[in-house]
Amino acid sequence: MYGLEAISAHNGWAMAITGPLIVMSGLTILSIIISQLHKVVAIFDKKEKQAAEPAVKTQAKITAPKVMPADISETAEIYQKLIDRLEQPFELKDLYRVAEENDFPHPILTAKLFRDAGILEQAGEGVFTWNR
Repeated sequence: MYGLEAISAHNGWAMAITGPLIVMSGLTILSIIISQLHKVVAIFDKKEKQAAEPAVKTQAKITAPKVMPADISETAEIYQKLIDRLEQPFELKDLYRVAEENDFPHPILTAKLFRDAGILEQAGEGVFTWNR
């Protein structure tokens, strides 16, 4: 017995259907697990951050005008309150973070203007000092 008769006689059709169904169900389960993996990683990442970071004191919010003055020295006086919260020398990302927390407009552009004016000077690899 050969061909389709042999397949029918020995449950070949059932095996031919069962094999792909097992493979497809395995791939479906794997894709669902991979699509939800970021949630599991976020839980572990959050726990690590909470354990690594000490309790941060919440400081009063510094108010800033919606539009900064055109004169860079006046803008520097407004930013001085933020700089006082940072340890010298500091990284620009710390200045950006504090400015964003206090809703200061355009902190990246303002930092560039401070660098051009010499108010913000590089003190090493990735760290800056405030010269005011």
